[in-house]
Amino acid sequence: MNSSRAFTRTTQNSFRKPLDFLGNLSRGSVQLPQDRKWRDSHTARRKNSASSLDDTDHSDVELYAQMEGSRRGHSAQNSQSELQPAVPLIDIGSRSNSPYPRIRSAAQSEDEDDEYEYELASSIRPLVSSDVGRGSHVFRGFWRQGGPGAFFFGTWQGWQAWVALLVFWAGGCSFGLLLMNRFIMLTGVYKFPFPLTQTYIQLIITHVLLILVSSLLRLASRPLQFIGFGAAVPPSQPAAPQGGAYRGSRKPGLSAFAHWLSNGSGGIAGGGLFEFDWQIVKQVLPLAVIFVVKVLLSNFSFAYAPLPIYQLARIGITPLAIILSCILQKDNVNGSTLSSALVATLNLFFASFRSNVRVTWESVVAGIFSSLFVALYPIQLLRTYRTIAAGLVPQGDVLTGYPSSAEEAGNKEETRAFYRTLHYTSLVSLMLLTPIVIISGEVPHVYHNIPFLDVPFFWAMMLFGGMGSWAVFSSTLLLVKATSPLTMTFVAVPRSAFQLVAINLFKVPAQTWVGVMLCWISSLWFLVARRDEGRSRDRLRLEGR
Repeated sequence: MNSSRAFTRTTQNSFRKPLDFLGNLSRGSVQLPQDRKWRDSHTARRKNSASSLDDTDHSDVELYAQMEGSRRGHSAQNSQSELQPAVPLIDIGSRSNSPYPRIRSAAQSEDEDDEYEYELASSIRPLVSSDVGRGSHVFRGFWRQGGPGAFFFGTWQGWQAWVALLVFWAGGCSFGLLLMNRFIMLTGVYKFPFPLTQTYIQLIITHVLLILVSSLLRLASRPLQFIGFGAAVPPSQPAAPQGGAYRGSRKPGLSAFAHWLSNGSGGIAGGGLFEFDWQIVKQVLPLAVIFVVKVLLSNFSFAYAPLPIYQLARIGITPLAIILSCILQKDNVNGSTLSSALVATLNLFFASFRSNVRVTWESVVAGIFSSLFVALYPIQLLRTYRTIAAGLVPQGDVLTGYPSSAEEAGNKEETRAFYRTLHYTSLVSLMLLTPIVIISGEVPHVYHNIPFLDVPFFWAMMLFGGMGSWAVFSSTLLLVKATSPLTMTFVAVPRSAFQLVAINLFKVPAQTWVGVMLCWISSLWFLVARRDEGRSRDRLRLEGR
């Protein structure tokens, strides 16, 4: 009876012990015995127990009893090891730091960002002292990470700073152009009251400056790429090889030179000095018509009306821009933006109102009609740019309005579309305006009746006016791309309030001061409203990804 019980217990233990032992070994709670003699004796005893179970003696039973006690002790340790992590077999403290940066886990919380950045810097250079990232290292790290371009186009604070710089630049250039036109046509030593001819000369200077600035940007391509503004470098080659360069199988001649001018390389958009594509001309033609009418009517109204009356005649630009944005662009203007824009416009009206000023009805009518084209121009400009960019983007790619990183701030297609929009708008506008200037008869009248055409100072003033026209022409597209057509149009409201008191050397009535101050306060309200709206759109765009 006792031998049968011992046989049963031995059989159960013979199958249970290896399984429990392997389970405890996989959990790391059992260490392998290091004594080789003990392992050999234990292996021999297992073989003897398997070959002759009937001859199992009392010593084997006691040995298994001791192993059963040790197993129960290890089971108790396993219950405690479930509450505490198992001790690894390799000492972590003896491991050396990896020469590569640690990859951040996707489950890491946002509260550990600062600690992660410190660990990242220390893991990249383990032999550097603890003050890594301080002093000059911060400056070097800033340039290695992309420089100003990465800050402006890769962070929310940088993007706000970039938009603020564009607003300041566009508003300042518009104010400078207004001062130059006022000095040339009204208050200067050499008055030139011919707005049509002056507009034509300024557009010619604008086109020439576009060519020169594009060439200079190509020469400075490496510094611009180093600071993160590589998207500002114009393309140097046409979009598709057309075989029209002034070299190769074509023989030198007048036709080859003309073909190089229109289908070569360089110029503004990379397709030659006078790049011309009928398909793109058809896309740009409505924008060029709006631009020419806007400039002509605005300059005509400005030449024959005082500044307050000129601003009163164009007071409806912002309301028209809101209406056209809702109709043409399907924009949802919130209540805060709408209220601030209308209140600022109403305060500008009170600041510009004069009751004892004589005006001509022609200037007032020209100013009123120019308001429609001024409000429509940024909308059509953005639509034309997007149409040109869509024709350059390969199928399957998507262009977004707001960059989420420095890499998305601009690509080759967007850069080429930007310069193509400037090139074709300027070129087609000159083509439309040339017959108008010839038919009007102003050129013979100016040639025979203006005695100061050979004065260098007069042409210096015209050059400065053309530089202002170039700055406004190029910055308008930049600001429209970065913000919206409504924001671009509204920038003229606080600028008009400032120029109203600046031109009069800050000697204006109290009524004007009150209107100007309230206009600027409303403009700040508009700024905060558009900033919150832009942040909400950016958050929705990121969530959509």
